[in-house]
Amino acid sequence: MAVSQENPQNQGAMSSIIDDNAWGLSQKLLLALVSLAILMDGFDNQALGFALPGLMRDWGVTKSALGGALAAAQLGMLIGAIGGGVLGDRMGRKMALVISVVMFGAATLLIGFVGSPSQLAALRFVAGIGLGATFPNAAALVAEFTPARHRSLAVIISIVCVPLGGVLGGVGASFILPTTGWQALFFIAGGCTLALAVFLILLVPESVAFLLCSGASDDRIQNSLRRMGVHMDIHALMQSASDSKVQQLPLSAIIAPTWLRDSLLIWSAFFFALVSVYAAFNWLPVLLTESGLDIAQAARGLAAFNMGGVVVALTAGTMIGRFGSRWVMVVMSLVASAAALALATLSHRELPLVGMFLLIAVEGGCVNGVQSSLYALASSIYPAPLRARGVGMATGVGRLGAIASVLFGAMVAGAWGLAGFHSSIAVAMVIVAVALFLMMRHVPCRASNNQTI
Repeated sequence: MAVSQENPQNQGAMSSIIDDNAWGLSQKLLLALVSLAILMDGFDNQALGFALPGLMRDWGVTKSALGGALAAAQLGMLIGAIGGGVLGDRMGRKMALVISVVMFGAATLLIGFVGSPSQLAALRFVAGIGLGATFPNAAALVAEFTPARHRSLAVIISIVCVPLGGVLGGVGASFILPTTGWQALFFIAGGCTLALAVFLILLVPESVAFLLCSGASDDRIQNSLRRMGVHMDIHALMQSASDSKVQQLPLSAIIAPTWLRDSLLIWSAFFFALVSVYAAFNWLPVLLTESGLDIAQAARGLAAFNMGGVVVALTAGTMIGRFGSRWVMVVMSLVASAAALALATLSHRELPLVGMFLLIAVEGGCVNGVQSSLYALASSIYPAPLRARGVGMATGVGRLGAIASVLFGAMVAGAWGLAGFHSSIAVAMVIVAVALFLMMRHVPCRASNNQTI
């Protein structure tokens, strides 16, 4: 069911600014820059998963000894997702994004110097805060840079850079780890991230929707519009904004009666989707090596999981724009569950390596496709004054699922191995499908796009 997300008066001032203009080259270049931040988020976040076998060997520790470091990152991401959303709605999406990128880039680089699990856990906690704060602000920026008819696709393009970062990291790790060691992986990931932060500072403007909500000056709004390639009469714009001033909404509005059902359901979907995603990020390489593959093959297995996510998520973004989000996302969830059950049932010894990687790509494709689409869905159901916090809260609840995946994943990996790991993903994705089906608000099909912001 397509439901308008803002007061109609406010819609005219907030969304027509971007919606009435073409999706121009300047906006697409801004999308590319913000997407690079998400790509480095995915690379930096998954670097530990790639390095885990080497760390365990060099330090002589077990999986359980490093479970604290994995959980610390997810706890940091929980804090970062909620806090970053609040910061983005209060101080600006761009400022919050730059702070988060610098934080996780610096912490990731410093991990290359650590020598103990406790030091690793401390830096992963700091990196996690930055990693978590990146998502709500990137999603809000992209949504507010992009006309409504392309908004879901644009948000998915940015978020899908998480698995794309994993693909690049997996390919890079397969060459770096056997030759230069795990430390070099963190030096490269952190250094590239800090370099990107400079470009974000210099080239990315603040979103017009935020500037209007916060009462920014005419000159600042005009500058942002110009850098986005949008040309319009600033005086007419400011008169429109004055006539429809947006009320600042408290964080509690997310669980007000208007939003309660959909908030609870999207939190549930985020929770179980991130259980599945981070179980793979953290444990799949280790489980594949324990099943008989070498380190390079295990890294390529996680790369297949991520590469499937890139392909499926981009396809889903196009399909959601045409058919709406409900059935596209429900079907993806069920296909992910079916692929996971096939992997749980069939031993890797019964499958050629290519066949196993193909099934992993389908499983990862649909899991990552759903998870990426959830950001587009969250960006569309909450109004502009609440958008970063709404996405941040949903992401924060999802981080509880990521934390659970570390602890539960260690137990499953130790007790039931690879088959139990895939079975758990199958169950989680069925729950995601049910939550998505029951949601009231969804991105509508193209024919009814005029009903959404």
